[in-house]
Amino acid sequence: KGGKKKDPMIPKSRFDAGLSKARKAEKEARERAEAAEAKLKAQTGDLDLNPPYQRGAVWSEDQLVALMYSLLTGAPVPSLIINDRHGSWWTDDATYSRHAPSGAASFAVVDGKQRLLCLAAWFNGELAIPASWLPAEEVEHAEDTADGPYVRATGLTDLGRRRTGERILLPVGEARVGSLREEAAIYLVVNGGGTPQTEADMDNAARVAE
Repeated sequence: KGGKKKDPMIPKSRFDAGLSKARKAEKEARERAEAAEAKLKAQTGDLDLNPPYQRGAVWSEDQLVALMYSLLTGAPVPSLIINDRHGSWWTDDATYSRHAPSGAASFAVVDGKQRLLCLAAWFNGELAIPASWLPAEEVEHAEDTADGPYVRATGLTDLGRRRTGERILLPVGEARVGSLREEAAIYLVVNGGGTPQTEADMDNAARVAE
């Protein structure tokens, strides 16, 4: 009767855990929306996949499959970098003019073209991955290969396609630079600043992964 009343507040540890979970869910939802938006831009022609500083489609099938593994397992994947050419900061009218008749893409892929091509190949049913990476009940039609059963997006159930799409999180960073030259400078910084892995480095990691 005269005892101490229970504190009605949520314990701080539970509050912090709940907040962390909510922030993670918000981040995943944002990355999913960004990936969907980038895909839509590519499909509608509003995303230039081939600015002159870009490479062609150079990834091997093994590299495409490896990216799908990273995406499906939640491993961090570098952000796609696009440049918004539609704002007042864009001054390179020779490359793109926001005042010209519609038809030209108002966004450019500065970095991440291979990742976008990989996603397009997957969603269009042009890329197959090991069926074992997905729940068996979501696989409707698998293909026999020398490496075991493989499956394409078109071989999944409707539920499987939806759930697989929900697992694919591709973060997107948006630049706002004013010219093709500045886009190319970003490309050089992103792709030329790292230290390449040596064959010995890769062999060492492969031994650990066995």
